[in-house]
Amino acid sequence: MSRNKKPVVVVAILLGALILLPVVIFVIARLGTSPDPRPTDPAVASSTGSSAAAVDYDLSQLAEKAENLLAGKIAEALRQGDVSLDFVAGLNRQLESAQRDMRRGRNERAQQRFMEVMTVAEERLAALDVADKARELRERTYAKLQRLDHLRANFENTYREALTSYDSGVSSLRQRAFAEAVESFELAGAVLGDLETRAMQQAVGLLEAAESALEQFRLERASELFQAVLELDGDNATAAEGLEQVAALEGIEEEVRAIRALVAEDELEAALDALEGLAAEHPENAFVKRQLAAVEAQLLEREFDALVARSVAAEASGDLTAAIADTEAALELKSDSEQQQRLAQLQQAYQVARLETVLEDGFQALRDGRYEEARDLYQEAVALDADSEEARTGLERASSLFLASIRYRQNLSAAERYIREGRFPVAARLFNQAMTTRPSNLPADQQAREETIRNTLAAQSEEVPVVVKSDGRTFVSIIGVMPPDRFRETDLKLFPDVYRVRGTRSGYKDVEKELRVDATQGSQTITVTCNERI
Repeated sequence: MSRNKKPVVVVAILLGALILLPVVIFVIARLGTSPDPRPTDPAVASSTGSSAAAVDYDLSQLAEKAENLLAGKIAEALRQGDVSLDFVAGLNRQLESAQRDMRRGRNERAQQRFMEVMTVAEERLAALDVADKARELRERTYAKLQRLDHLRANFENTYREALTSYDSGVSSLRQRAFAEAVESFELAGAVLGDLETRAMQQAVGLLEAAESALEQFRLERASELFQAVLELDGDNATAAEGLEQVAALEGIEEEVRAIRALVAEDELEAALDALEGLAAEHPENAFVKRQLAAVEAQLLEREFDALVARSVAAEASGDLTAAIADTEAALELKSDSEQQQRLAQLQQAYQVARLETVLEDGFQALRDGRYEEARDLYQEAVALDADSEEARTGLERASSLFLASIRYRQNLSAAERYIREGRFPVAARLFNQAMTTRPSNLPADQQAREETIRNTLAAQSEEVPVVVKSDGRTFVSIIGVMPPDRFRETDLKLFPDVYRVRGTRSGYKDVEKELRVDATQGSQTITVTCNERI
């Protein structure tokens, strides 16, 4: 709120005195009032007292409101210079009269005077609100006139009408005809609003015409129209961008026209090649950069659509793996919520179908004795559905059988190796261990291998006659079989195996020989003597 401020010391002192004087008088009068000494009838007194108390309370409330109004809003208006000192003094005199009437018991008259005080004060305050509104409208209308000043040339009559109405409002405001000022300012604002709307509509039409001219490569006409739009709307970004495009097209109109023809024929690769060449010649041309980006976006969109279509076809044919791969490739090109949701659905369907297939293949691999393959399949099944009891049970069984098959093969191979070395007892032990982990399903070649080992070990299960000869002076021993002894010849029976025969003699070097006992070779003879002196 802006009001003329004309406070002076004298005015403030007088105002304070006028406000406080009636209050002081009222308090003194109240203190000086004494009860009526005349006796009254108790019943009448009770009834009359109750009614009088109600009247006194309502009147006191009214008096308080009137006093607060004068001491508050009216006093503030006086300090702001919006009401005169005479006006306030008149209200205070009226207030004092009402207070005297109330003290003397003339309640109806007091009530009437209090109401008059409040009515006059509130009417003046209401008028002041209108004044405030007028001043606010003046500032707002002035700002709008300034903002739309650039439209004065295009809408001369309308702008003049708004300006005339504004001047009329200012004149009314100076004459304190606030209501008339409000009307004038509101009219000016409405006229300016209509002017702005028409300017916007005209700008839209000009902009459409400008863009059409630009599309037809009528650059001079397009430039004129874009400039006309900016005269109506200086902040129009589309028009400013249009002027930039006009400038960027100068000298390359024919090349751009040819490129657009390629785009229209969906020859996007050729259009891209042409634009890249044009961009190399005009690296700073913003229009060429935008066209290049637009064609690249079209190519990306076309590739995206092709991948989606291929994915849909793969899904229809039941090839969920290919459908998922194509959808993922499409989403690598650009984000798309619909395809993201579709990919999730495909993955879920693939998981269900793949789980069923993997469980069937795993079970068949177990039956065929392909335990490693079965283990791998059941591992995949558990990864697909960790809650699948069939997958977990199958993985446990496949892993156990695969481990057993590994031990079987290792023991069988070791048995064959020890047979080749002639160590038949060790080979037999390993062969027996292999049989404890023997898979239930063995191919024919593996069964033949087992049979060969079994036959070989059976042939080497009988003792073989062995003759050990010496010179009678050498102590001969067979580790684990015969303690050291001197003899010229001794006969033994040994199971097929590899033995270490040792000869020792005092003063001579020890002799150690390997004795391979093989049942297929019949009786064997070995000579052990120590002949080389130390």
